[in-house]
Amino acid sequence: MQPTHIFTNGCSFLTQRPKEGVMTHVGMELAKQMELQEARHLGAGGRGNKRLSVTTKVWCQKNPALVKKCFFVIGITSGLRIDYPRSDNHKKHKFPEFNTAWNSYKPHENIRTEEFFKHYVVENALCLDQMAHYESLEATLNLQNFFKVQKYPYVMYKTLPDPQLQARRQLTHKDIRRLESLIDKDRYFNYGTSHLEYTENNQQHCAPGDHHPSPEGHRDWATQLKEFIDANDLRTI
Repeated sequence: MQPTHIFTNGCSFLTQRPKEGVMTHVGMELAKQMELQEARHLGAGGRGNKRLSVTTKVWCQKNPALVKKCFFVIGITSGLRIDYPRSDNHKKHKFPEFNTAWNSYKPHENIRTEEFFKHYVVENALCLDQMAHYESLEATLNLQNFFKVQKYPYVMYKTLPDPQLQARRQLTHKDIRRLESLIDKDRYFNYGTSHLEYTENNQQHCAPGDHHPSPEGHRDWATQLKEFIDANDLRTI
C-alpha cells in the first residue's frame, strides 16, 4: 500500500526557526513534494538519538491505524548527546502524548561539569569519539530493524556530523566498522555526510553565525531526498 502520510523525527535540523524567518523544514518540504499529509512531526532541538528512537517507536505503538499509512523520515543526529528521562517528569520537556519527559546532556559542550571529565574521561578513559559513533550506529540499526520487522517504509539521513570521528576515520575501531557494515545503506541517503555539511558547503545558513538551514537549505535537501526515494523505490517496503 502506498503511504498517504509522513512522519518525521530528528533534531533542530528538522524544525522551523521562526526568529530567523525559517517557517519550513525538510519534513514539510518533502511532504509537499511527495504529496503526503503530515501524520506527526517530533523533531525538536537538542535531542539525541536514543530519544529519537524511543519516541518514534512509542508513537507507532500508540497509533496503530495511522502508522500503516505512514512514510517515515528520520534525521540521525550527533552521537555526542546523552538522552535521559527526567525524574520530575517536567511538562516543558515532553510532547503531550508521551508519559516520559527527556533531557539531553552534551558532555563535549558542558565543560563546566569538571567532575564528569575527571571521573569518566581522565580516570576511566572514556573515549567520547567512539561513544558518539556507537550511539549513532546503535540508534540507526535499532530503528532500521524496527522498521523492517514492522514493514514500515522509511528513509534515513544524518543531520549532524560527528567531526572528531570523521577527522580520524582512518583510526576508527574495527568493531565500529563492523557495525557500519550492518547498516542498510539502500535506505540511508548520502551516507557518510550530513545535512549540516551540505548547508555549509552551499552557504545555505539561516542567519550569520547560525548553521541551521535556510528555507532553500531545507527545500534543496528535501528535493534530493525525494530523488533518492523515487530512484530506489522506497515508498513501500
